Amino acid sequence: MNNNIQIFDNDLPSEIDLSNEKVIGIDCEALGLTLGRDPLTLVQLGLVSKKFYLIKLNRETYKAPNLIKLLSNSSIEFIMHYSRQDLLWLKYHLKVEPINIFDTKVASKLVRTMSNMHGYKDLVKELCGKDISKKEQQSDWGNPNLSTKQISYAAADTEHLFEIKDKLTKMLIREKRIELFKKCMKVIPTMVDLEISGFKPSIFEH
Repeated sequence: MNNNIQIFDNDLPSEIDLSNEKVIGIDCEALGLTLGRDPLTLVQLGLVSKKFYLIKLNRETYKAPNLIKLLSNSSIEFIMHYSRQDLLWLKYHLKVEPINIFDTKVASKLVRTMSNMHGYKDLVKELCGKDISKKEQQSDWGNPNLSTKQISYAAADTEHLFEIKDKLTKMLIREKRIELFKKCMKVIPTMVDLEISGFKPSIFEH
């Protein structure tokens, strides 16, 4: 197992201070996609230095003050892939709303209009030239003893976000769509609030 991966129960330890990080990759794992039924079990944090922190949440209390303080830091940009889902889990379970976000899936859809392949695995292959496995995505993330494969998978889900962000940002600027992307990022928290209130984004459709 990668020595740069650290795993913690309940919360990020107070002695790990990430407040000076400019950019942090983040991903979440849950036992399904249905809000209110399927619990959030794991939050993964990745740094550009390739250090990874996996926090196994306490599903009885969801008390994680250090993690919540970090995610509330507006000076840090949080990179996510399909942020609407992760932000939904974080707000519902941890009552935290990261503000400064970069969604690689939205960026890809805005600027890679020649393709309909916008999944994380697709972007890693297309932009980073690497093949990753998503086999562990549907494994048991409620197991208190995560397997070596699960741990490696969880870290890999944030590892490539930095390179993807940099390349998509250059494309957004080149195609003069960066301001449109920034506006999209401001809309996502409202979409999260809609879902928590029981509405779907389809409310805007005809």
